[in-house]
Amino acid sequence: MIPTAPSPRYEPGTRVRVTQRVRVGHREWLTHVVGLVEHNSVRPVGGMEMGGKSSYCYQHTLRLRNEDGEVTVVTFDDDTLVEPLTPR
Repeated sequence: MIPTAPSPRYEPGTRVRVTQRVRVGHREWLTHVVGLVEHNSVRPVGGMEMGGKSSYCYQHTLRLRNEDGEVTVVTFDDDTLVEPLTPR
């Protein structure tokens, strides 16, 4: 049986702020990005070398469009904080 993709977490057009923590050595940096959700999906992790085309292991992604038109694709981990913002 082929597993189905999970339902989207955020509707397209929703303005969100994504905050992630990045560990670099003993330091921890915070990164922020704000934008409108264009697409919410999952992508497989790994490949054929991991066996079975990674049909069971997915990584959640969020495609955002910033105010200046730049497109950013963010991948989620357990510590990613996504805050829906009020529309401008």
